[in-house]
Amino acid sequence: MELQDNTDEWLITYHFVWAPMRAKPCLTGEIAARLAALIAERASEVEFAPLTVLILPDRVYLAVGAAPTLAPHHIICQVKAYTSRILRDEFPELTRIPTLWTRAYVALAGDGITAEEAFRRFEATLQPRRPRGRPRKARSCDTAAANKAGSAANGNQIENGEQAPPALAIPDTQGA
Repeated sequence: MELQDNTDEWLITYHFVWAPMRAKPCLTGEIAARLAALIAERASEVEFAPLTVLILPDRVYLAVGAAPTLAPHHIICQVKAYTSRILRDEFPELTRIPTLWTRAYVALAGDGITAEEAFRRFEATLQPRRPRGRPRKARSCDTAAANKAGSAANGNQIENGEQAPPALAIPDTQGA
C-alpha cells in the first residue's frame, strides 16, 4: 500500500458567506471591485484557489478550493482581516462603522452547494434584528386591561366578574 504525499491533486471546496457590520449595504461600485481584487491577492498568499466570488451590497459569498491541510477558519480569518484593513484605509466611508466585518460567517464544504443555499443557511444563523428607536408604548387596549387587572387587585371585583362601583367619597364639611 502506497501513501500519496502530493496534496496538489486533492482539493476541498469550501463555501463561505459573511456580511458587513450592522448589515450595512456598503459593498457597491469601487468597493466591490476592490474587494474582489483583494480576495484574489490574498488567495495567492494563503494558497487557495477562489472558484467563485459573489459580492452583494450586504453579503459576500466565496467558494474556494483548498488543500485538506488548510483549515477553513484560517482561510476566512485571513481574507476578512486583510480585506478589512485595506478597504478601511482606502475608503474612509467604511470607518463610520466600528468594524467592517461581523464575526459571524458560514463555512460549508462540498461540491454540490449553491450560492443560494449558502446565503439561506447564513440567514438562518442570524439573530432577528431589533427595530431601531425606542420601544412603542402600550396600546389603549393594553392599558384598559391593565386598569381592569389593577382594580381587581384592589378588591373592586364581584364574584361573577362584574366591576363593583368605586367607594363613595365623603365630603369634608369641617373646613368651610
